[in-house]
Amino acid sequence: MKAILINSFDESVSEVDYNGDYKEIYNLVDCRTFDVVPLDHTNDMYVDDEGLLKNPNRYFKYGQRTLAGKGLILAHNDEGESVGTTLSSAEVFENVEFLPEGHVEEPYMQFFEMRS
Repeated sequence: MKAILINSFDESVSEVDYNGDYKEIYNLVDCRTFDVVPLDHTNDMYVDDEGLLKNPNRYFKYGQRTLAGKGLILAHNDEGESVGTTLSSAEVFENVEFLPEGHVEEPYMQFFEMRS
């Protein structure tokens, strides 16, 4: 199925074929654990969950979000299963800003108190 890979190390955006096995996400994103960032009602980006902890690293912005390493864009259906992205690599490239080598993001964690 159609997926789009953002590679901040060589500053590329390319269409790749995803076989549907979640284990392939680890290889494509080059990570041990991944997180899912929703992009819209259909498309999601898979990123390295430990990306901000790696040094050295490269970063990119997608919309207002700054992300580390590589990102893999897929879509999901009504059952939550991965399907081919509805975006084109040209559309993704227009929304990506590769940050310069040497740029550093500090990891942070934020907690909220839930009141009933």
